[in-house]
Amino acid sequence: MSVFDDIRDVARRAAYAAALPNLLLFKSKPSKSFASRGNTKIDEIILHGTESKGTEEQSASYVASAANSSHYFIGRTFGVAYSVVPEEMQAFHAGNPKRHPGVQDHNARSIGIEMYQRDISMFGGDASKLDWTDWQYETIAMLVYDIRRRRGIAADHVKGHVQVNSVDRADPRRFDWVRHNRRVTELSRTLGRLLGPGFAIDLDLPSPRILLP
Repeated sequence: MSVFDDIRDVARRAAYAAALPNLLLFKSKPSKSFASRGNTKIDEIILHGTESKGTEEQSASYVASAANSSHYFIGRTFGVAYSVVPEEMQAFHAGNPKRHPGVQDHNARSIGIEMYQRDISMFGGDASKLDWTDWQYETIAMLVYDIRRRRGIAADHVKGHVQVNSVDRADPRRFDWVRHNRRVTELSRTLGRLLGPGFAIDLDLPSPRILLP
């Protein structure tokens, strides 16, 4: 994953990297599970929780090898982050394979980000024990900011999986949207001051501020 492709000036690249250091730690774990987007414009980012019973590395390998794929994977541990499917391609993370009435397929229009989270069954069904690490909050904010800036994605088009399929999905459970939005705002203001108004993304329409049970 490169965060420099559209920034030609060396000094500006350095400033951008300094503000988004976690993005430099992404490694490649390529998946063969993807398809063309056709002519569909990318205008959404979907955040997922893996709800895994295995380790974060097992979960990352599954995301890269299964029929259900995603563009990025972020583990709980510092430095665990992978690019899985190229953004230009369609990954299979937010479709409607069970053909639920009223659930739309968002794969062609969206970029999917999987965040490792243990399955609720590992805590005896106690949702209060589900959490996210500082590394995950920092990295997801940096990645969402970068994708939104590059692709002109509106704030209200950053969604949780549950928002596009509430029939059989509840993830990302207990994700703190207020904290996430605040951090993206901070990054936008910092980079806007450093690099100019083109780096201050639209912050008028925040993502739904919900803390899922």
